Amino acid sequence: MERKGAQISGGWPYAAGVATARAKRAIVGLAIGGSLLLAGCGRNTGAGQAPPALPSVHVASALIVSHPIPAWDLEAAGLTAVADLITPLQISSVDNGRTITLIAAYADVARTVLVFRENPPDLGLPSVIVSDDQGMINAGSSAGPVLSPGVRSDYYVALDDGARPGSDGLAHLGITIGHLTRWTPAGGSVDGNWSFNVAVSVQPGQALPAPNQFRLGAWKVTIERLELTPTVVHLQTLVNGASPETIGGPPNTDFVELVDAAGVPVKSLGGGASITVPKQQVNPVNYQNARTYNTWSRPAAGTYRLRFQGGGGRYEVIVVIKS
Repeated sequence: MERKGAQISGGWPYAAGVATARAKRAIVGLAIGGSLLLAGCGRNTGAGQAPPALPSVHVASALIVSHPIPAWDLEAAGLTAVADLITPLQISSVDNGRTITLIAAYADVARTVLVFRENPPDLGLPSVIVSDDQGMINAGSSAGPVLSPGVRSDYYVALDDGARPGSDGLAHLGITIGHLTRWTPAGGSVDGNWSFNVAVSVQPGQALPAPNQFRLGAWKVTIERLELTPTVVHLQTLVNGASPETIGGPPNTDFVELVDAAGVPVKSLGGGASITVPKQQVNPVNYQNARTYNTWSRPAAGTYRLRFQGGGGRYEVIVVIKS
């Protein structure tokens, strides 16, 4: 079948927004290492090599600037490139003999990331509900531990949607953890009620131009959001003629992928499909519409392609990302 295409061009200039802490002597960060255990959309990011230590910057002759969040935490949460846009925190909540500390938060218009530290360590993944001034952030999520030999205390949780700012321009997050799921082979969970309230800046994104609608075989696809943020490429579509199971199940699990000029896929941070109306309004007709959500790690500057397939057709969109 003949492929169709549309040209997209866009970049996202942004400035570092959070000043790093200064100290009179070097702060040696805890080396936190990493294998990821993921939940939510079933992502598999895997464990990579140890990330390079974030450089210290000498100010005058005695001061050293060092980022307060360990490099391994940034790597596991996909935040290494935006370290200076993270809000460092030290907010603790205690219940059931365990202390959970929220040590960092990041939000842009398409992704919200929280980093926690548990004590005693070596417990498990937090089950998190996050709300802002407009209500609960109802999105898919992923979670994983940040590991190094002998240290098992830090975890990240990433939501596949952005926090919404209030009238003051900040997102006021209410965060509740209802239980911790053990990631070790022993399994099990520990119930509790740990809660946090924090205000964070929401980094903007840039909408990328895209074809409004196109035919994908028997389906009609409407691109509702295609945007570039400091951390991700985010895509949201409405597909008429396909149920969520049709989009998300075999053989259409690769409904859309982002690939580079050589055809190598960009790292996916997850995706999925949902119904387009409240559950109580679903009927056999509107069930054949699906809304899809996909995010990819923001790649280096270059030319990329969004490749859609399904409904008996294929379609490609060219995406140019500038530095």
